[in-house]
Amino acid sequence: MELSERKKRILSAIVEEYIITGEPVGSKFLAKETGINLSPATIRNEMAELTDMGFISQPHTSAGRVPTILGYRMYVDHLMGEYELSDSERAAYDELFNLQVGDIESTLEKACDILADITGCASVSTAPNDKAATIKRIEIFPSGLRSILMVILTSSGIIKSRICKTLENLTPDMMNFFYQLVNDRFCGLKLEDMTEEFLDKVKHELYEYTFALSPVVDAIAEELRSISNEVFIGGASNLLAYRDIDGDKLIKMMKLLEHRDELMRIIGDMESGVKVKIGCENGMPFMDNSAIIAAPYALNGRVCGAVGIIGPARINYPKMVSSIEYFSNMLSKFIEDSFGD
Repeated sequence: MELSERKKRILSAIVEEYIITGEPVGSKFLAKETGINLSPATIRNEMAELTDMGFISQPHTSAGRVPTILGYRMYVDHLMGEYELSDSERAAYDELFNLQVGDIESTLEKACDILADITGCASVSTAPNDKAATIKRIEIFPSGLRSILMVILTSSGIIKSRICKTLENLTPDMMNFFYQLVNDRFCGLKLEDMTEEFLDKVKHELYEYTFALSPVVDAIAEELRSISNEVFIGGASNLLAYRDIDGDKLIKMMKLLEHRDELMRIIGDMESGVKVKIGCENGMPFMDNSAIIAAPYALNGRVCGAVGIIGPARINYPKMVSSIEYFSNMLSKFIEDSFGD
């Protein structure tokens, strides 16, 4: 939908003032305070047309106008300017470079905490979901007479560990045999190639240890399959500070943060650049006054996950878009330096 330059200036001014104050914006304010060189009457006429077009609405008969989701969308896609992060803002994000962590999952958890603290929003990050990722090593240790501690390392830097029960007492020969078998069969295997047929073949090669160790093979597969569904959350309580999101919808949003599959659906499809999803664009009616801003991060030159924030629709889009872009680029660099091939 094409807008005249006059309407673009008025819509942009309404969005930016409403983001700051949360109050409806009137024609007198626009004529006096924003540098729009038009009379209040002319501005009112333009506002009436913008209302008819669906970009703004009038909450009360005597009130000014507020942006609609369509108005925010137009602003984000075509009207907002670029925001340049200050040195102090960049320094705050650069704290990520000082992380002392042992694996990529801990890095992402801490990254979410940093992002939530700085933006004042809830933050979310998906674990690497690199289909080309491979299993680098599997270590196994006896942790009891009938239990094994397994530690799995993937090429994307993820470490998974779990204690598994066996169905028979462990022996040194059994442990040596199993260690050799799982590393021969799993190491170098792409995660996407770990099919049921492959697992059946591994179990078949257990021979006399099939009964005892088949559950451990299943546990290895279960841990590896869980990688692509992992989501990390930070600052969920930040959402409580936003009066724009009413109680019932806030409760549903808090519950959303507990449903990893839904979060994966919302932000797990990032391929390039910063994506902004406003209101019901997120596919959930209770998010009609919320926004998600997210961007992908990369490892070994491939996009493998996403990081972003969840907040109100009335959010400083230029600043948040620049922040997420900078943060995702910085996160990619840190992960590449720490966990890349």
